[in-house]
Amino acid sequence: MKKILLLACALALTAGAAMALEVTPLQIGVAGTKAQLFAAETRVMGLRLNIACSDNDDVTGIDVGLVGLGRRMDALQLNLVNRVDAEFAGVSVGLFGEIGSLAGIQAGLFNTVTHDMSGFQLGVFNTADSVMGIQVGLINRAVTLRGLQLGLINLVEEGPLTFFPVLNFAF
Repeated sequence: MKKILLLACALALTAGAAMALEVTPLQIGVAGTKAQLFAAETRVMGLRLNIACSDNDDVTGIDVGLVGLGRRMDALQLNLVNRVDAEFAGVSVGLFGEIGSLAGIQAGLFNTVTHDMSGFQLGVFNTADSVMGIQVGLINRAVTLRGLQLGLINLVEEGPLTFFPVLNFAF
């Protein structure tokens, strides 16, 4: 009995030390911050499963499920809805995607980057403030473009050609 008690205490101390680091290799979320294994402030380094929705400030690894929310990510993100408020580096695939700044690939029906995009967007509707890369879709929109737009409607608010069908580019 003493051995079992000592083992339980050792496990509790080890778990407490891991919690103090605020890092987890696995996060499972059912309904955002109210129903997930760890708090939103806990850094996920590994796998995050979004049964319905997960929300973490920092995710590194793989993010899979229905709705993935976060502040900063270095990840492969595969969800129906992807939302990253600040920085995203990696590959984001889903029906709807909204990212603060993108370094990588964003693919989906509706893709939005609210600040800088360095990489590739593929979708029906793509929008980004500052594009350094390629946008491919039916409708592509950028405030500034240093790259290529391929689509039915290509808009660049501050470019030499503000509208051009099929192919638009600026370097």
